[in-house]
Amino acid sequence: MAMNGIRSSSSHISIVIEDKDVEALQDRMMENLCSDLPFSDICCIFRVPEVLRRHNPKAYTPDVVSIGPFHRGGESFQRMEIVKQWYLHNLLSRKNISLKHLIEAIFRDENRARDFYSEPLDHLNQSSFVEMMIIDGCFLLELFRKFRDKEHGQIKFSDPIFNMDCMFQYICHDLLLLENQIPWFVLNCLYTLTLDPRDDPSLRKLMLTVFSSHHQLAHNCRSYLHHLNNNVHDVDDDDSKILHILDLIRTSIVFPFKDQSQQKKDQFDLSFYHDSEKELMHPALALSESGIKFRRASSADAKSIMNIEFKNGTLEIPQLAIGELTDSLFRNLIAFEQCCPGQSHKITSYAVLMDNLISSSKDMEFLCEKKIIDNWLSDEDASKFFVKLYYDTELNQFYYAGLCTKLNKHYDHKWNMWQEKFKRTYCSDPWKFISLTVALIFSVLTLVEIIYTILEYY
Repeated sequence: MAMNGIRSSSSHISIVIEDKDVEALQDRMMENLCSDLPFSDICCIFRVPEVLRRHNPKAYTPDVVSIGPFHRGGESFQRMEIVKQWYLHNLLSRKNISLKHLIEAIFRDENRARDFYSEPLDHLNQSSFVEMMIIDGCFLLELFRKFRDKEHGQIKFSDPIFNMDCMFQYICHDLLLLENQIPWFVLNCLYTLTLDPRDDPSLRKLMLTVFSSHHQLAHNCRSYLHHLNNNVHDVDDDDSKILHILDLIRTSIVFPFKDQSQQKKDQFDLSFYHDSEKELMHPALALSESGIKFRRASSADAKSIMNIEFKNGTLEIPQLAIGELTDSLFRNLIAFEQCCPGQSHKITSYAVLMDNLISSSKDMEFLCEKKIIDNWLSDEDASKFFVKLYYDTELNQFYYAGLCTKLNKHYDHKWNMWQEKFKRTYCSDPWKFISLTVALIFSVLTLVEIIYTILEYY
């Protein structure tokens, strides 16, 4: 007996598959196949994967302003959307710029701009996408120009952002989120079309100057700005190599970094990265007890917070300012390294190294005493700063391998440990040192007396 394509017998049941059913399924599956990559090979603006986001969701989400498509339309950003329109109106009227020229320029590069995003953005048609690029881009340019004018005392009118002392800092936080970016070339194009006689020809220099006013970004931005001013013809400093604002800040941190990874012939064991029981290196206090001196690197020598060096028994570490912006900044820089193909894991390596240096609140207190950490958080929050910062990430190369090898070698040398204990026990207190000296003199005199007695006897 057969029913609904099923035939049964006393021993087994067989299913009859009609050719038309096979062909229908084949056609439906073929329609759903994707012949192209789901995103472009030049994409560099991503939604942060949930595996990273879950450790601190707020670190990846804007508070005040949405830039680009990923957070566009959020209720909490509607007030700032009005400010954006007002900024664009001021820009166009002040400079007598043709909005038509801006639209035509961005229309020409619309497809390239879309390719910077990891999602197809099909919900935005051509006009909506170009409008968003112009409004967001011109808002950013006016924001940075206004900050420059404010620093020079040239803002003489009411402004909803600069009337509040804290608002610009909140916006800076939002501009350094991976999900809240627009392509750098779009910004650069709009900047060129709206150049003011007071403007520096380089958008990069304008932005670095503004970000250098932020305490936690100041040193790296100023160092990079100094480098650009003194290397005008350096081909490696081409503006076109910058991807977006977050990438600019990352570049300012890593550009002078001295790679201390080992060569391929001497591969560094990365098994510690996935095995919590394996130790990369000893924490700060333990290293100090082994005789290693800790010193804050001078600003002139350390052009990057990442240039940590061990020489002549002294570990030199550039000062790191830890504040409200720092956690979000590091998480987004690490997410960028993890998501963007071809990016080196230098910021991730730095986080790994610092996490191993600071294993307890005592290590943090020690580094603060040495002025290596400039802590703007509570002691408890500061001691936990690097914990979970790089959880669920991958490390394709550890850029401090050579440094850790040197530190471990020094620590494992028993003479260094004994020498440091001797100094701490007897040389830190003058009375202990005097007592030790008297005891040694007494022992030597006693030994001499014994030898003299023995020689006299024989």
